[in-house]
Amino acid sequence: MIERDAVLRRIITVLALSAVSLLIAPAATPAHANPVSQETVLNGNSGPGVLSLDGTWACSVPSGYTWDQVEPTGACGSLSYRYRLRTPVNGLWACAIPFGWTYDSIRATSVCGTTGPYQYRLLG
Repeated sequence: MIERDAVLRRIITVLALSAVSLLIAPAATPAHANPVSQETVLNGNSGPGVLSLDGTWACSVPSGYTWDQVEPTGACGSLSYRYRLRTPVNGLWACAIPFGWTYDSIRATSVCGTTGPYQYRLLG
């Protein structure tokens, strides 16, 4: 009887510790997240500690980003489109020129929608 109680206490302790570790474990990295930036935040590596939105889809384009594709969606409320966000870098083909950047080439494309059927090769 005493041995059985000891085994039950050990099982309960292991289950309780497992539950606690699940609660305090870091959240899984979303499939769309930038793994380098995610690693910087989770492991405290050098860097700004901000998760990148590069490559993610959003209903609007935040300051500091541009976009390289647009698609119709019903997931953005009254907004009909969502944009694939990109961090501006030299040589990126983008549908919009972000503040502080210029471009050195233009090409026609269908991925930027009908209001701006061109992409611009960014030059910073």
